[in-house]
Amino acid sequence: MTLLDDIGPDAHRLLDVLLEVWGQTGQWPKYVAHQLATAGLDLRDVLRDLPQWDHGYQAVRQLRSPEPVPGAPAELADRITPTVYCLVQCKGGPATQMVMAFLGSISVGYAQQLSSLPDPVTVKAITLSSDALTAGLIQRFGRLFGEHHYRQARLMLAGEPATWLGVHPDPDAQDWKWDLWFGSLRDFAVETGTEYLAGLEQLIGAPPQPADAGGPVEPSALPRALDHLDSAWHVVAGQALFIRPGFGRAASLAEEAASAVEFEARCNALYDVLSMLNVPKVDQVQGALNLLKADLPQHIADPEPLERAMDAVSTLQQLVRLRRGQTHSQARQDSLQAAVQLGVRLSGDWADSWNRVRRVAIEAIYALIEELAAVSRIS
Repeated sequence: MTLLDDIGPDAHRLLDVLLEVWGQTGQWPKYVAHQLATAGLDLRDVLRDLPQWDHGYQAVRQLRSPEPVPGAPAELADRITPTVYCLVQCKGGPATQMVMAFLGSISVGYAQQLSSLPDPVTVKAITLSSDALTAGLIQRFGRLFGEHHYRQARLMLAGEPATWLGVHPDPDAQDWKWDLWFGSLRDFAVETGTEYLAGLEQLIGAPPQPADAGGPVEPSALPRALDHLDSAWHVVAGQALFIRPGFGRAASLAEEAASAVEFEARCNALYDVLSMLNVPKVDQVQGALNLLKADLPQHIADPEPLERAMDAVSTLQQLVRLRRGQTHSQARQDSLQAAVQLGVRLSGDWADSWNRVRRVAIEAIYALIEELAAVSRIS
């Protein structure tokens, strides 16, 4: 499970309870167990079933009560506060405002990092006081948020792996400061919660399995793989799979990507090639790769090989999702989810990102070729 996946229905109910109390009091509640019980849920079961990432990061954070109920389970008297992962799932309202205040805090902190000149000899402490952070947020947002939103932003700084090394974990600490020397905030100074979670996934999520431990993909490997797939399909279906794309588009698949613009162009070229499939039309089915999935059972009868072939096409569809978010802003979250699942970074080393895309595409293509070849051998 990735940080871009949904939190699940029980966690949504817990979030509803938390936000309802927040809306009434500006505080996170204690004794959440009773409120969840009215909905037929056991708090301990809900907390136990929440997904967990490195460093114990979850959808919620428990703040231990200094005065727990004698003899009661500890979590019954804890304050429970949602993390950014949880808040991003709730569209609009106070949850969105909290995420905005948190991301604004990161932007203020990153600006402070950039404005501090490094000492070439000694480590120079870079800090931001609570008053300076609040002033920076007011300058950024005006009086859009109340004081309780700024308190929540501080609470999230202490509870997020991207920032918690520099903030005192005690939410009630007075005159606290934010130590900014522990690492650059560049990857987290973004505009949306989804983009933040994509960066956080790179930090604490499961590392992607490399398609191959080798070096860069040989330039002509992807075009040759597509040619091989075309031939394998011709043997099974009696016709070519691809309606031939323009030579320029196909040729660009062999080129490198040295910038974000070139990476986007290469992904667009791959999308164009994968859109030119010569497969039968099906009512209420749209998209070339969906049509290919609909046609595969006509050629692969055995359920297990068919499933493997379908999985290969699904991987190619993930590559299409990766490209779609680059060209359509409303599909940005889809693109980020695909990038996380494919292990492709959408920033930094664009040559490496394109290399990864090509490698994943080649593996998927040859997985599909293998199942088609097995059919032709049997027949």
